[in-house]
Amino acid sequence: MNYFKESIKSGLNEYDLILRKSLNSLTDEELSWKPNPHSNNIIFLLWHMILVEDNLINTVLLQNEKLWIKEKYYEDFPDLKNQIGFGFSQNQLDSFPEMKLSWLMNYYNSLRKITNIFLEEINDETLSKSYMFGKKNVTGFFVVGRLVTELSQHLGQISYIRGMIRGLNK
Repeated sequence: MNYFKESIKSGLNEYDLILRKSLNSLTDEELSWKPNPHSNNIIFLLWHMILVEDNLINTVLLQNEKLWIKEKYYEDFPDLKNQIGFGFSQNQLDSFPEMKLSWLMNYYNSLRKITNIFLEEINDETLSKSYMFGKKNVTGFFVVGRLVTELSQHLGQISYIRGMIRGLNK
C-alpha cells in the first residue's frame, strides 16, 4: 500500500465532505454575500477552487486541456474563459457573474472524477518529474502539495463566511 497516495486521497475526501457540508442549504443570496465590499463571496471562492484543481491536475500534471475549456463550461461565462480567479481587480470582483451552485457542483463533480483517477495512478515517477507551473519548473510533489494547500485555504474561507452568515453549526 502506498501510504502517501492514501493520505492525499484521504485529505481530498475530507475536503469534499467539509465543502459539501459548508455549502449545504445556503441560499443564492447567502452564496453571493460578501463580508465587506472588498471580499470574495462563496461562489467566487468555489469557482476559483475548482479552476485551481482543474489547472493543477489537468493542465500541469496531465498536460491536457482544462475541463473548464474541454467541456465548454466557460461558454456560460465567456469573459471568464481564460481566467483562474487570481489577481482580479476590484471591478472584476464587483462584476463577477451570478453562478448557480448546482452548475458549479456539476463542474466540480466531473473534475473530481478525473482527480480521483489521477490519484489512483500516481507514482513516484509522476511525483518526481518536472512540470511547468506558470513560468517555473516544479516537481509533481510540489503540484500535489500546492493543490492541498490551495483547497484547504479556500475551504477555510468558505467555512468562515458560512459561519458569519449562519453562526456555528447552522
